[in-house]
Amino acid sequence: MENQDARGDEDRSGAFHLRRTTKNMVGHGLRLAIVDDHLLVREGFAALLNRWPHGSVVVQAEDGVDYERACSELGHIHIAVVDLQMPLRDGFETIQWITRHQPRTLALAISIDTSPLAAQRVVRAGGRGLLPKNVKTAELHLALDHVRTAGFYYNSIISKALRRQWEDEMVLDADKLWDSLSDREKEVVLCYADPTVPDLSVVAQRKGMKYNTAETHRRNAFRKLGIHHKAELVHLVLRNGWK
Repeated sequence: MENQDARGDEDRSGAFHLRRTTKNMVGHGLRLAIVDDHLLVREGFAALLNRWPHGSVVVQAEDGVDYERACSELGHIHIAVVDLQMPLRDGFETIQWITRHQPRTLALAISIDTSPLAAQRVVRAGGRGLLPKNVKTAELHLALDHVRTAGFYYNSIISKALRRQWEDEMVLDADKLWDSLSDREKEVVLCYADPTVPDLSVVAQRKGMKYNTAETHRRNAFRKLGIHHKAELVHLVLRNGWK
């Protein structure tokens, strides 16, 4: 008969839940944890996790504080599946705590909120992926496989979040570039980017300046923007809405 220790704890709401640890679990698979404040959801995920061939649930916790207390009793966790919406030490804070205090534990987030902002917060906290709460068993197990072997699970949720972050950074960088130009340089390049303007001589004429002056402003602006051709300038102006 397998040597195992089972214990029950009464939580703050008076509900009684079971934590189970098997002393020889490490020899048979990874030690998993599920952290969710809803008992039925927690037990449902525990059942799905226990069907994964590479590990078993040894900790069920209702929030981050409960998880910390359980780990102090039961030891190392390899992968923790953490809900983001919890009333006491929510998922973001719990993942941050795991990253700081349990660097060998990999946290995989689950949530009804899979927006790019939520995914960015998960990654910044140290999470290894984000899954929707209604995730299919096959994808849950695939995510666990990726976290186990590669340390991270990239899906469409994470891809959108990273793209959104990249776009936001591009906008910030573009604004900095535009602000680096002088008022006169902005006037020259905006006029030069106009599709009805065939060359720089027309810019000089419209702006009432000598050609060499217009060329100096254009050259300085191109250097600051890191471009070399008019087509690149037109692309930047249109993409960033400069005016």
